[in-house]
Amino acid sequence: MIIYVDSSVLVRAYLPDEHGHTAANDLLIGEDALVTSTWTLVEVTSALTRAARGGRANLDDLLAAFEADTAVDGPVTLLRPDAVAIEARAIEIVRDHAIRSLDALHLAVAELAALPLSSPEACGFASRDSAQAEVAAKLGFIVL
Repeated sequence: MIIYVDSSVLVRAYLPDEHGHTAANDLLIGEDALVTSTWTLVEVTSALTRAARGGRANLDDLLAAFEADTAVDGPVTLLRPDAVAIEARAIEIVRDHAIRSLDALHLAVAELAALPLSSPEACGFASRDSAQAEVAAKLGFIVL
């Protein structure tokens, strides 16, 4: 199965004190193909930096693990689809479902770039946000 992994899940994979850490970490070491958007790099780096500054973990260790996981040979493949198409689809998703803009952008990337890599019945979407997960289900993703 191909699974689009939202930044909310990836952050939890690196922070053991986060609710949902085990499930998020299990995704990284599992057998499924994981994909996410390139701007997830910014979102996760921001969250990990804030966590480290709060004394929750060592920043260098967090970033090294994240960078290894999103490297070419890591378990998470970065997607960089056409920005114009993604933005147009994200606007439609926001208008149709009234969710946050970044959540809509992730859904647009999943729909336009991840879904074509798999059959709809074998494409998952992993998120910790219930509103985003609800919209993912409406768009035909298997919500994890």
